Amino acid sequence: MIDLPPFDALALSLHHSSPGVHAILVGSGLSSAAGILTGWGITLDLVRRLAALERVTEQNDWEQWYRAKHGIGPSYSELLHALAKTSSERRTILQSYIDPSEGEEFRKPTKAHHAIAQLAASGIVRVVITTNFDRLIENAMREAGVEPTIIAGKDAILGATPLVHAKCMVIKVHGDYLDERIKNTDAELESYPRAMNRLLDQVFDNFGLLVVGWSGEWDTALRDAILRAPSRRYPLYWAAKGVIGTDAQDLIEQRGGRSFQIEDADRFFVKLRETLEALRQASRPHPLSVEMAISLAKSYCRDDKFAMEWAEFLHGEVEKIRRYVTGPDYPTIPPSKDTLNGIVDAFMARTEILRRACLICGRWGTPEANRAVGRAIQSLSFAATHLNNGFMSYSELREFGASICFYWNMAGLLDRGDWAAVRALQKLELRGLNSAKDAVMVLPFARYQLDDEWKFLLKDHERFHAPASFFLAKKFVVEAHDISLSEARASELFDQTELTIGLEHAHQRGEGEEVAWTPVGRFVWKNHGQWREEQFQRVEGLSDDDPFFKAGLMGGDKEAAARTMEKIRRWLKLLLF
Repeated sequence: MIDLPPFDALALSLHHSSPGVHAILVGSGLSSAAGILTGWGITLDLVRRLAALERVTEQNDWEQWYRAKHGIGPSYSELLHALAKTSSERRTILQSYIDPSEGEEFRKPTKAHHAIAQLAASGIVRVVITTNFDRLIENAMREAGVEPTIIAGKDAILGATPLVHAKCMVIKVHGDYLDERIKNTDAELESYPRAMNRLLDQVFDNFGLLVVGWSGEWDTALRDAILRAPSRRYPLYWAAKGVIGTDAQDLIEQRGGRSFQIEDADRFFVKLRETLEALRQASRPHPLSVEMAISLAKSYCRDDKFAMEWAEFLHGEVEKIRRYVTGPDYPTIPPSKDTLNGIVDAFMARTEILRRACLICGRWGTPEANRAVGRAIQSLSFAATHLNNGFMSYSELREFGASICFYWNMAGLLDRGDWAAVRALQKLELRGLNSAKDAVMVLPFARYQLDDEWKFLLKDHERFHAPASFFLAKKFVVEAHDISLSEARASELFDQTELTIGLEHAHQRGEGEEVAWTPVGRFVWKNHGQWREEQFQRVEGLSDDDPFFKAGLMGGDKEAAARTMEKIRRWLKLLLF
């Protein structure tokens, strides 16, 4: 059995696991590298300031001097109140330790902070726990376009976005530097508020953990939180610059973790980020391999003498997708924006060759080759498979591969004008657990368009009325070069594809109803609705002898189609107004 070095194992774990299932715990090592004193360092400097007021300037051990003078150990909060009587004065003192001065290069986010921010921006990491009370991590994340949820005390926990829904959460277990309740002393580090303990229990039970720049020696409450976590579903990795202490080693052994040495946090996090980017690029089909596959598809699908090769080609691509959906890479943690978009990204990468082959076959393939595509789409539907892990969104997204291949093949068939083949694809039978339905009733991307549950799906497309439609259209326009279409023609064909699917879906769904619900796409709003109405009128103007109706679409005659069209108009009026 191959035993990978810990760093390589960490990188592969972060790459292959579901997005965001690992948390990072960072300690004072990151802040020290930025030129910021640790909490204890600030406390001792406050002791020096207090001593200076009593004309004491030189001591070998400021903690011991304070104990001898006051009978107790130095307390950050008490020292701060002794030196400054108003909150504004106290804030000024604290800012002098944390905030950079004009033109100063220190006390700003380091390469490590920026690398962590990039990991958060890419969805690889959703939770960062820190013992530091500066704001370098948050600042770096904002520069990377991530607005994290900040937890710096029990008050913040009560009103915070639940962990499962937070895009990114920074948990500052010792507090924030502008809050006088930050923790520094041994006594303060022995326990956390109950709300903080509950949050940490949730994190350490449900997330893997990467520890960097934290010794594990002084923070008793944090160490206890890690030790009491029952779960071992994801690993613990401990990156250390120097010798790992006894307490830290106990944590690693108790959690079944792995440790390794690093030169410093900057080099480590930059290397980790670059390694993960390399793995991401490597997991995508190589451009040459994609173009070779597309070339083969063009040859196989146009001549039935290659029927066996075409079947094997489709089977190989289908299995890539099925292995993902049924394997350990498909998420099982509670859904979030990151996990849902991670699934979409995975499908887009894994279906690239297959969906483009489906488009090519629709345009130029033989009838038998297109029937083979239909069987491939059937193989990608998981409606009859017991894969439900309790999260409906994950179950619904399993059909994404079948849906995108359905759309791409439909577009190719429409471009060649083969209405009989369009009808056959729409009528493709997909088995469910208790019944069978036509593909046109199961595979439209309607589920990701209007429901509030999906309003955050497909990053950077939330502002659109039909986010999935605009997302897919951009991909389609690029890939329609495979069938020699211009950008304008490809854009028009995509809208025609969504319209054709929507009309037949509405016809079947609207039987016996006053209105006909139809899967919406961007065509609904195109040219302020004018394009949609023109297409409706075009269909209504067809004769019963037109290939559209002779193929059996929308009931097979213009009278049936006209009834459905009016039902659709009534439903769209409710939707749009």
